[in-house]
Amino acid sequence: MNDGDTIEALRARLEATRGRQYWRSLESLAETPEFKEFLHREFPQNASEWLDPVGRRSFLKLMGASLALAGVSACTRQPDEQIVPYVRQPEEEVPGKPLFFATAMPMNGAGIGLLVESHEGRPTKIEGNPDHPSSRGATDLFAQASILGLYDPDRSRNITNLGDIRPFSAFATALQDALKVQETSQGAGIRILTETVASPTLAAQIRGFLAKYTQAKWIQWDPAGRHNARAGSQLAFGEYVDAQYAIDKADVILSLDADFLCTGASGVRYSRAFASRRRLEGESSPLNRLYAVESDATNTGSRADHRLPMKASEIEAFARAVASRVGVGGVGAANAPQAAQHWIDPLVRDLQASKGKSLVIAGDGQPAIVHALAHAMNDVLGNVGATVTYTQTAE
Repeated sequence: MNDGDTIEALRARLEATRGRQYWRSLESLAETPEFKEFLHREFPQNASEWLDPVGRRSFLKLMGASLALAGVSACTRQPDEQIVPYVRQPEEEVPGKPLFFATAMPMNGAGIGLLVESHEGRPTKIEGNPDHPSSRGATDLFAQASILGLYDPDRSRNITNLGDIRPFSAFATALQDALKVQETSQGAGIRILTETVASPTLAAQIRGFLAKYTQAKWIQWDPAGRHNARAGSQLAFGEYVDAQYAIDKADVILSLDADFLCTGASGVRYSRAFASRRRLEGESSPLNRLYAVESDATNTGSRADHRLPMKASEIEAFARAVASRVGVGGVGAANAPQAAQHWIDPLVRDLQASKGKSLVIAGDGQPAIVHALAHAMNDVLGNVGATVTYTQTAE
């Protein structure tokens, strides 16, 4: 096609056009093959927006109409809600002003003292209780997140039986009937499943029940509980006991895969006690020293003076080697991993030089034998009664 034919075609096209149309150039109006090739070469992803009759402009029109129609729903009238005053105003209840309640949250067999902020009967914020010895105004991530459980839509709100919602009266009747059947066998078919119980009152109530139904069993279980620590105390002492550590009295601490400054039942208290020994206040209060042997990066390991990465499966051999060197008998021959050989001598010298002021802590993820070895080392080093004490469990 020559230039004359092209011009005639453009004139005919313009004469047949009605309404306003826009183009950037005569080439755009002519839509010649050369111009189309230029568009696809220059704008391969957006060329269709230039030539497609239903292009960007039409799309924006449709989207604008959709957004306008979506806003119509916001113009509906909301139902009227009446503000009714209290018939009997609760004591100290002032709308808009928070109330604070002192409470405690169980965590792996110990209680964390908390102060809960509440607005009009709804808890909104959790902080540590400054007057409670376990927290002193601080909390951990578990306590902070626990308030979300109050507003969990999946939280159980009713008593259910085989998937059906039942009233409490039906539960009480069914329980009484079941207990009558168990009286002849002294409760041989009764099992009580609870989480780790730290409350003396609840423990006394359960023991009173077990005194009547002597064949019944009480099982304490937590999905992520301290089962290895309990088994280790059973192995070392023949009974379940809880170890309480005086971190602020220890000059040398050995952590065997234990993140005791962050997780666990007393992480908040231990973290504060550990920090109190990291402030240089004079020759009378020397800094403590922390050795951390761990299989993963932890908060405790980040604060250690000496940190040794090690596989979790190798920590038992390391603990046996250290226990044998500090004087624990009957541990058998054990070779520490090659990477830990340079650790053994200075670590043992530090522990023995700080008898009565040292501490060995095993992590909850380690097997029972490692916990038993930690108890034995604390005993040989004279730490029992000084930096570690043992208390009876509720079970």
